[in-house]
Parts: sequence; structure tokens; C-alpha cells
Amino acid sequence: MNDPAYDSGYLNSAKLSGRYLFKLIARNCSDCFDIIYKYMKSDYRKYMDMGNPLYLCKTPKQILGNMGISVDLNTEISDTYDEFILEWMSDCYVTLQWKYRLWSSEIIDIVKPEKLYKQYYPLHETSLTNAVTKIYEIYHLKDLCMHRAKRIY
Repeated sequence: MNDPAYDSGYLNSAKLSGRYLFKLIARNCSDCFDIIYKYMKSDYRKYMDMGNPLYLCKTPKQILGNMGISVDLNTEISDTYDEFILEWMSDCYVTLQWKYRLWSSEIIDIVKPEKLYKQYYPLHETSLTNAVTKIYEIYHLKDLCMHRAKRIY
């Protein structure tokens, strides 16, 4: 894709931040998937999708605080959710949004967290690039891309 959502210099930082964010959600929230869904639908995430450096450079704790979620940084690893899978999910969402310049709020409506979590085992053995391409194809995200030219970023 030649037209990513924002400068590639922010991509690794966005991935690292997303991984930690998803782990904090799993450790501090009883319904991890619901909070991930709300985060992806948030105005905060919308500004990140636009490539706004002010939002791309916030810490996961700041992001959750903006959502009204307080976190205990000393909370134990989640017994309910596999944090390796959550990290992979975050990488998939960030890369899908960045590579195909989609809105996170639209991605999450189609690629629900519960479903993506279950697709870890068939897809994690391939590279992230291949996994994202497969997700893009499986969920027909191309349909969202067709309307990309009409979006304001």
C-alpha cells in the first residue's frame, strides 16, 4: 500500500503502545473485549487514525484515563485473557488501520475482538504482514477501502 494513514516513523511506537494498552485492559477490566471495542470507537482513536502526533504519542495509561478507566500498574497478568494473543491482536488492528488507511471504528465493527482472538491460532504462525492481508481478505475490508478517497483525514 503506497498511502498509509500516517508517517511510518510512528508505526512501531503505535504498535508498542497498543500492545501495552491491550495488556493493561486485560489486567484491569473485567470485559476486555468490550473495552477494546470502546477504545477503537473512541474519538481519541479517531485522532490517532488521522496521524495526529499529539494522540499518537500518548501513553496507554493516558489513553485509558481519557476513557475514564483507572489502571493499577501492579496488577497481575490476566488469568482470563492470553496477553500474547492480545499483543498480536493489537498489532493486527494497528497494521490494518495504518496500511489500508481505514478507520479503527469501522475495522472493529467488522473484525470483532472476540473473533480476532479466536483466529490467533490459525494466523499467528504466519508473519504479521501475511496475517493482516488474510484478515483484510477474509473480512472483505476492501469494501471499506473503496470509499477511502471520500474520507477526510
